[in-house]
Amino acid sequence: MRFLPTNQIWRYWSFDTCLRDIEATGTRDIDLWLCNNHVNIDAHDIYNAKAVVDGLRKHRVRVRTLTPEQGNPKAYNIMSSDCHIKRLTEGYYRQIVRLAGMLDCSRISINGGWFSLDEDPSKAWDNMVSSIGLICDIAGEQGIDVCLETLTPKRYRLLTDRGSMAQALSDIDRPNLQVTLDTGTIARGGEDLEDYLEQFETKIGYVHLTNLDPSVFAHLAWGDEHGILDAARIVNSLIQHGFDGDCALEMTCPSYFNKPREVLARALSVLKGCER
Repeated sequence: MRFLPTNQIWRYWSFDTCLRDIEATGTRDIDLWLCNNHVNIDAHDIYNAKAVVDGLRKHRVRVRTLTPEQGNPKAYNIMSSDCHIKRLTEGYYRQIVRLAGMLDCSRISINGGWFSLDEDPSKAWDNMVSSIGLICDIAGEQGIDVCLETLTPKRYRLLTDRGSMAQALSDIDRPNLQVTLDTGTIARGGEDLEDYLEQFETKIGYVHLTNLDPSVFAHLAWGDEHGILDAARIVNSLIQHGFDGDCALEMTCPSYFNKPREVLARALSVLKGCER
């Protein structure tokens, strides 16, 4: 099992500093969030592709997962019914697949998007199914998996629990579509990780190994004193159910932005020795 840090908490630092900090912890594999200050990508091109490739090579860091920008008010929305946004979204994901090829990365991590509150939810669901199916087809041509996660329930979201995930897998029906389990989101939604592990079994392609404080809307780092989840119990539950793949360390609390290297080092220290 690999623990993959993301560059998200280095959002106010250069990409080179992010990679240098990650390298200093002895980590070699990451989940690359496609924020434009690190990877300048849109629906038409990857403008700093060479700098990204050169930086990763320089710091001996490998990208295992690409995570696109995909929430409101980002420009690329999987549930949108607007023909212009649909076209931009398709172009964006084509560029992501192109970048994955450059980086020898075989996974994209996505969510189901959001819909306007004055729109018919059933139409939004159909838009999501169609868009994710197309993304899977584009990625599948290059041997890339698409891993889909649930999000915490909001009025403008439809993919928020185990039942809706099962329905999405059935409706989209693509061989390279897999499930991402987010341990913090599952717990925050009042669901049980064991139920996800038992229901989706071999369709689980990725894990967001996150902690939480119920009073704060953020993914907490392991080692944060406010986190309530048991890392060892979760890691061993994953192992017992046969998952030995990649786990992203999503850590989104704004208090981490000033000291991301310290936050990552502490999280890795907590996780070390959890597997038994």
